Amino acid sequence: MLEKGRITYKQLILLIALSRIIITITFLPALAEPPANQDIWLSELLYFPLQLLFALPIYFLWKRFPDQTIIQYCQSIGGKLGKLSGILILWYFLDQAAITIAQFSLFLTSAVMPETPVLFFTLSFVLVCAYATGRGLEVIGRLSELFAPLVMIATITVFLLLAKDMNLKMLRPVLENGILPITQGSLIYSARSLEILGFSMLLPYLNNPQKAKSVIVLSFALVTLFFTLITVPVLTIWGFEEAKGLTFPFYSVIRLISIGDFIERNQSIHMAIWILGTFIKVTFKYYLVVLSLGQLLHLKEYRPLILPTGTILIPLSLLVGPNLTTLAAFTSYKTFAWYSSFFILVIPSLLLFTAIIRKKGVQSP
Repeated sequence: MLEKGRITYKQLILLIALSRIIITITFLPALAEPPANQDIWLSELLYFPLQLLFALPIYFLWKRFPDQTIIQYCQSIGGKLGKLSGILILWYFLDQAAITIAQFSLFLTSAVMPETPVLFFTLSFVLVCAYATGRGLEVIGRLSELFAPLVMIATITVFLLLAKDMNLKMLRPVLENGILPITQGSLIYSARSLEILGFSMLLPYLNNPQKAKSVIVLSFALVTLFFTLITVPVLTIWGFEEAKGLTFPFYSVIRLISIGDFIERNQSIHMAIWILGTFIKVTFKYYLVVLSLGQLLHLKEYRPLILPTGTILIPLSLLVGPNLTTLAAFTSYKTFAWYSSFFILVIPSLLLFTAIIRKKGVQSP
């Protein structure tokens, strides 16, 4: 097996959850998506059951191929055509890693150090993530176990500090345009979740496979909780109309924290959350890229692929995100949700259907 390490169920839960929520902490893309009003927090609650439905094909594929990643059972199920599916998934991992690197660098140059070139942040960040990737799955798991609780505790602390300033009347009227826009928003959130494919790569390395179902459920329960903890303060302090005009909504609301003369303008809280969380997210995606490529090429070791992959990620991140406007257009829900759902839902569903028809893998009694 290309990866000999193992990850615990707790580490996998934290890795998936942190990877999913960290972009919301800064960009809060839901503000630009349906239902396009104060009901977006309801869309985030509905996200939980929909995300579990989206994950079903991956879960059932893992049950049939418990020792294989999606890259491996693509080839077991479909031969050469299946390998093409694996190549497409590899591209998706690479593309998603580049987008997150661009988001990281553009936030720092836009909000923190505008005179520093984007390339400086991009190059530095990729090198750090490359080093962490090279340490292997077990180290990535331990890092998530260390950093994810810090990020989550900081987020809860921010929520509590902002509670006195929240005006819950800003959440009214509830269901202003009915349930359909809320459902549409939830489907869009679910379609953006690369983490579903993350399960397809990491469940074979879970040290306690019996807990796989619990890992999936608890991961997305945590994601739903923190989506709400991030969104509600933004909506109840700024209001939807003002919030949607902010480039970094949660960052902006953290700056309003003021308790006495000693707790105020706490951008450093957001910076710590952002850097730690994005480091884990990019390292996770980087690892998925090199592991997938190593399995497609049937290599015995993926580490020689780390630096060459970095030389691709750097220019690709600059290409997809030369500035915030271009990046926002590239990741717009009107196209990106369809693009992403092809990889996380359509390909796994077709693989599962083919495996059932061809009677591939371990068949349930």
